Amino acid sequence: MKKITKLMIAVLTAIILSGIVIVILYGFNKDISYQKSRKIEVNIPKGYEKEDIRQIANEVFSNKNIQVRDIEKTNQVVSIRVKDYTEDELNNLKAKISEKYNIEKDKLSVFEVEVPATKISTLVTPYIFSVGLVTVISAVYIVLRNIKKEPVKKVLKLLISLIFAVGLYFSIIAITRIPVSEYTMPIALTVYIASLLIIVGKLNKE
Repeated sequence: MKKITKLMIAVLTAIILSGIVIVILYGFNKDISYQKSRKIEVNIPKGYEKEDIRQIANEVFSNKNIQVRDIEKTNQVVSIRVKDYTEDELNNLKAKISEKYNIEKDKLSVFEVEVPATKISTLVTPYIFSVGLVTVISAVYIVLRNIKKEPVKKVLKLLISLIFAVGLYFSIIAITRIPVSEYTMPIALTVYIASLLIIVGKLNKE
């Protein structure tokens, strides 16, 4: 049993170290929402269907990662975000939208925006306080609940286990090149809380 545990720890450590190396060398693979990119905002007074715009954008920016979003609730301004594009692609986009919605190309209102990359630290920062608070409360709980059963040792086990759980999650993302998106941190928080509850439960039974 001890050999299996040691093997698991060795494998997990190897995965985490590999993830750290990947992040150092290549960084995380960010979704288009967090990459340095360009955004095209198109005003369509008659209104539009998002799927129609998405289809047009996919045709124009073939093999490129795009993001289509509504800008206003009036359904008149749509945003098309893409890493980069040429002037020909932009003109082609205007032509297709003009044709689709029967608008003269020269009268189509188009606004271009350069969007800087979002740092990973910006995504993590909002969660630091809440995660830290929950961790401190859990550590205090472990100490009070196990005051006569090596509380310091159990708190260290808790912290190391949590580091392994979160490290494994982000390492898998880095190694598999899964894009960091708006769902990455909420899932990370879920993994953290689930791991916390499981570990605290096991420590209380020891």
